[in-house]
Amino acid sequence: MKNPTKLIGVDIGFGFAKGFDGQLPIIFPSILSHHGRPEEAAGPEQGAPGLGLHIEINGEGYFVGRRADCDWRSPQLPRQPDRLFGAYGKHLVLALLSAYTEMESPLHVVLGLPVSYFQLLKASCEAGLIGYHKLVWVEKDGSRIPKNIHIRKLHLVPHPMGTYSGLVMDANGRLQAEKFRERKIAVVDIGFRSTNVIAMDRMRFSNRYSGSIDLGISRGFERIERKLRDETGRSLTFDQLYQAVRMGHIRIEDQTYNIERVRREAFSLLAEQLADNIGHLLAAAWDLDNLLLTGGGSRELADYIGPLLPGEVSQIENEQDARLNNAQGQLRLARALWGASGFCENAG
Repeated sequence: MKNPTKLIGVDIGFGFAKGFDGQLPIIFPSILSHHGRPEEAAGPEQGAPGLGLHIEINGEGYFVGRRADCDWRSPQLPRQPDRLFGAYGKHLVLALLSAYTEMESPLHVVLGLPVSYFQLLKASCEAGLIGYHKLVWVEKDGSRIPKNIHIRKLHLVPHPMGTYSGLVMDANGRLQAEKFRERKIAVVDIGFRSTNVIAMDRMRFSNRYSGSIDLGISRGFERIERKLRDETGRSLTFDQLYQAVRMGHIRIEDQTYNIERVRREAFSLLAEQLADNIGHLLAAAWDLDNLLLTGGGSRELADYIGPLLPGEVSQIENEQDARLNNAQGQLRLARALWGASGFCENAG
């Protein structure tokens, strides 16, 4: 009996890697290092057992995500597209997919790329990912779990096409939500280190009003962290800072620091800078019906940036995590392309 095909939406960003197969959501920082750090308590990222730990690819050991020994502020993080989507990005994709593969089940994957680099990177991504790959999970006790990954089909889309697909398709990939299908819409995906904008005119992609902006929510996080470091003399891990930003305060050495004011200042400044860039990109799109905010950064920035953007602005909510909007929508697109079982051959 043949192994069943599995459909997966994968979103590799400059801040986080995300995946969704309809059951298991995975999010981990887009960091890969030969050096690791001890296991930590669960943070805001979700993951599968073994993922984000120690892996081996082609005989070389790597630590992925939260286990990689790399400061989150470090310039080693993959800001450059040629690095993120070279061998570095390929290993991130394989590490993520290894959590979904069983018994070499064929995988049909819809992968999102930053819109400005989509045409540049599309061919190399297809050549590097389609086919068979071997990877090993190295567990805490030293035991080794081999993972054979078979990417049989790969479809690439520009960010945030996954979010748009999630709006116009139901869970099985059938068209729905006619109000979005018949409108001219801009989707703004505020990520950790970059923001991607696409315009869809009655379901037709408009390259003229689409692009990537080298500015994301991390700029606000960095400003908040610097203020806290100056005040407390302590450097924060990303998990500590993430929770502090969400809560509005942090406790360090029996003292509670209220960060609501510095958070408001940091995000207000970032919203102004980002709104200027988005406004420039959409300057000629005067007939937009809606502007939709998505991505992990939209939760923090929506209230600040919404009034600064043109037209009717709304935020796309997500009960799990707004960082999953693209991956979840790309899974719907995968079901539209290949059917819920993966056996339909509507697209390559």
